[in-house]
Amino acid sequence: MNKFKGVAASEGIAIGKAFVFENSKPKVEKRIIPPSKVDAEIEKFRNAIAKTEDYINYTKELSSNNLDVDYSFIFDVYLLFLKDTMLVDETINLIKSKFYSSEYALSKVSKNIIASFEASDDEYLRDRKHDIEHITNKLLTFMGGDDFTGFDVDSNSIVIARDLSPSQLVYLIHKGISGFATDMGSKVTHTSIIARAVNIPAVVGLSNVSEKLETGDTVILDAFDGIVIVNPTDEELMAFQKKKERYSTYIEGLKCDLYLPEVKTLDGHKVNLLLNIEINEELKTNILDISNGIGLYRTEFIYLTRGDVKEDEQFEILKEAVLASKGKPVVIRTFDLGGEKLSSLLPHPEEVNPALGLRAIRYSLKFKDFFTKQLRAILRAADFGNVSIMFPMVSSINEIIQVKEILNDVRSDLKSKGVPFGDVKTGIMVEIPAAAIMADQFAKHVDFFSVGTNDLTQYTLGVDRNNEYVAEIFDPIHPAVLSLLKMIKLAADNNNIEATICGEMAGDPLLIPVLLGLGYRNLSMSPTNILKARYVVTHLTIEKCRDLLDRLEENYYKNMHYNLLKTFMNEHYKEVNFYE
Repeated sequence: MNKFKGVAASEGIAIGKAFVFENSKPKVEKRIIPPSKVDAEIEKFRNAIAKTEDYINYTKELSSNNLDVDYSFIFDVYLLFLKDTMLVDETINLIKSKFYSSEYALSKVSKNIIASFEASDDEYLRDRKHDIEHITNKLLTFMGGDDFTGFDVDSNSIVIARDLSPSQLVYLIHKGISGFATDMGSKVTHTSIIARAVNIPAVVGLSNVSEKLETGDTVILDAFDGIVIVNPTDEELMAFQKKKERYSTYIEGLKCDLYLPEVKTLDGHKVNLLLNIEINEELKTNILDISNGIGLYRTEFIYLTRGDVKEDEQFEILKEAVLASKGKPVVIRTFDLGGEKLSSLLPHPEEVNPALGLRAIRYSLKFKDFFTKQLRAILRAADFGNVSIMFPMVSSINEIIQVKEILNDVRSDLKSKGVPFGDVKTGIMVEIPAAAIMADQFAKHVDFFSVGTNDLTQYTLGVDRNNEYVAEIFDPIHPAVLSLLKMIKLAADNNNIEATICGEMAGDPLLIPVLLGLGYRNLSMSPTNILKARYVVTHLTIEKCRDLLDRLEENYYKNMHYNLLKTFMNEHYKEVNFYE
């Protein structure tokens, strides 16, 4: 019996035989072509694009029997990549100017795009590199003359692979697999999103599990704790079978109160559940109908592969999101990147430590023309709905004063030119300890707080949550973090402004009671967490949450705080009891 630890990407339990899927990556060598072959090489590239489009459309159609139609946006995103000027036009330019083979030109362009994604601090954006890798590999395969022929896998198998593309996963779902585990990946890849959409248990980021298992091994996939157990004992098989049955009961329980007009605790406290949105395609699902709006609309994806974007193009993207929200609140966060992440796409100086340098609001204030363009687009989109603007990584009141002055100048200019625009509220992302400590003063200058618990925890504890060597130290319920969260909420209440949690804590069933105990009533989360959050909130009382908070503080230094949270969940969800 062996165990492997990774990241739980789509919760659940799967028990079955392993199918080790070998997904070979096309090899590309540098090759220079004669000028007379340029047109033929470009034609080969365009033919590969056409075949890849057919392949994606095929798997999109294939998915219709297994995947909610609302998630077809994932395949639409892939189709958009095939039309992206940075990917397509730059590849063709390299073929023409450098006489590179189409394969080598594509791989060069792909590496540049992947590098820009990889350097992002945002996990979702960072993992878009996998989308580019999957598209590139499929293009390279078709340029080599290979068509998609599929692969054989028994139903109820647990697939073990180095990585899986969304199209490959849909094909495997069609074959009836019960779960998968991969060396690579994270919770926010499109493959993981699909897995959650169809309730397929998945564990990713396992490093080298595909090299350690053989087809036919008996496997338990524990996608709660992110564990793969190989050739388990009879006792383990029995215990996990029971846990699997309990989880099925839990999933059914989530759907009971789906259409309640409001989400309230058992003692009548209303809680607003909002969405964190990356791209407009996510809004094609019906998830907006059971949420209170968009608590965090990230704008970084607009820029990441294209650099600067024209005002009108930004306006159309944001307008689409605002209209989709049908009058519900939309909180748009201004540009939240910088440093080495966009060095090849937008102007930026060389920095020793870009993560703590010219990024987010600091970048926007440095490059005011860029910032003004974004503010104009947001204000114009606000004419179509209920929009607020939120500024990230604010650390001083002077920054708030500066951005409000620029915003007023933009309003005046739009008004003088007769361009329609809407009224907006302004707020800040509280994610730096300085902002939390000074929250009472900051609250006098803004209409709301959005609390970014991911970075607040990271900066407070001095821990890079993406560093595998210290990730276990990253603890959002560390007493220091809880103290800052209390301070922020108290400052908001004292100044009669709203405070919303929009970090990962907001959608975590274990941590929602902690946030309610702290007084937070606005939680913004990934769309995939809304159903769980609704269920959790409607089965709690605020009094019990406050009592839990007190006991957490008492038990922290006994290293028992997470066990206490799980016990609390078991006490309140006896009918599902999916945590052990």
